[in-house]
Amino acid sequence: MTTESLKSNVRLSPAISLLIFFALAYALMWTCFITVAVAHIPARTLRGQFLLLLGAIAPSLAALFLVARDEGGAGVATLLRGVIQWRVAARWYVFAATYTVVIKLAVAVLHRVSTGAWPRFGTEPWYLIPLAIVVSTPFQAGEEIGWRGYAVPRLAARFGLARASILLGVIWGC
Repeated sequence: MTTESLKSNVRLSPAISLLIFFALAYALMWTCFITVAVAHIPARTLRGQFLLLLGAIAPSLAALFLVARDEGGAGVATLLRGVIQWRVAARWYVFAATYTVVIKLAVAVLHRVSTGAWPRFGTEPWYLIPLAIVVSTPFQAGEEIGWRGYAVPRLAARFGLARASILLGVIWGC
């Protein structure tokens, strides 16, 4: 089946499209995650890893399905191009590289001030953190095609970027 044959003749409102996106993303995501938990599938097995990965990329799969259905191959190509968009202002690279570090350090300092002790960071050596980032980034990008590439632009068109980001954060948090 080609993406052109998936195109729908019925054009849904942006609000309905978003509701369908969230329903599909959560249905697939939680079906995978709950299956692993209820069926006691060890996460380290091939089946467990497959289900966890499928659940993690569920938002992107939902977005790709809906875009293919509504906009065809050109829409899918546009959505995927956002993944490799790298020509942005330098300040965004600085923000991306420092934001999480600054937040985590601020929380650690707050913990130190409030309890008198530094939080326990685990037993893994610090130099594994960059490796973990390299390994986890493609995994996380797998869901961002859906959240950031599909949902944010549609929410922002209705609520503005700031409110859309907050609303998506609440929805994602669920």
